[in-house]
Amino acid sequence: MAAVEVITSVERRRRWSRDEKLRIVAESARPGRTASQVARDHGIAPGQLFTWRRELLSEALAGAVVGDRFVPVAVANEPVAAACAGSAGVGERAIEIRLPNGVVIGVSNGVEVEPLRRVLSALAGR
Repeated sequence: MAAVEVITSVERRRRWSRDEKLRIVAESARPGRTASQVARDHGIAPGQLFTWRRELLSEALAGAVVGDRFVPVAVANEPVAAACAGSAGVGERAIEIRLPNGVVIGVSNGVEVEPLRRVLSALAGR
């Protein structure tokens, strides 16, 4: 004999908190997971998951800090100014970083990333 489910009341729409939506969307971004699998695991339709992705992305883009943006990069074939080239070893190519406040930093390819990040953050006032 087949099992019968008896529904005694009308089920209300489920409300998902923002944190729950973020967790589920993040789970769907994991390698090896598909939107259909994640949606099925949480009892929602795949379309609902895609809607949450779109909403959270729009929210993140709208909340972006005004200063957060891409900056133009120019690649020069000629050597960098003498001050920068002097700090780089002979034959090493250097990178010249020009900050919006006018500060110019010359970096050799042997520089450690984390100390450079700290210096740039300090100069940017963060």
